[in-house]
Amino acid sequence: MNDAPLYLHLVLAVLILALVLASRVRRWRAAAVAAALLLALTGAHNFMTRMKSPPPGWHALIGIKILLALHVIAMVFLLARGGSAEQERRWRRGAILSAAVTMIIGLYYSNFAR
Repeated sequence: MNDAPLYLHLVLAVLILALVLASRVRRWRAAAVAAALLLALTGAHNFMTRMKSPPPGWHALIGIKILLALHVIAMVFLLARGGSAEQERRWRRGAILSAAVTMIIGLYYSNFAR
C-alpha cells in the first residue's frame, strides 16, 4: 500500500497546527486554506483505504474525530478571514483543543487499537 497520502496528511495536520499556534493563519491565508482542503481530502482517502478491518466499537470515536476535524477546518477558514482580537483568540483556542483531541484519537487507532 502506498503510504504517501498518509504522510501528506500528517504533514498537513502539523502545518495547520503550527500556523494556528503561531497565529500566522491570516498571513499565510492561501496556504492555510489549501492545506485545510487537502487535509480533508487526504483524511477521506485514508479513511476509505486504510480501515479494512476496523476494531470493534470504532464508529463512535471515528465519528467524533471527523466532526472535530471539520471544526478545526472551519476555524482555520474563520481565522483566515479574520475577526476581532477576541474572536480570533476564541477561534484559535477552539481549533487547538479540537486538533489535540483529533490527533489523540487518530494516534490511538493507528497505534493501539489494532
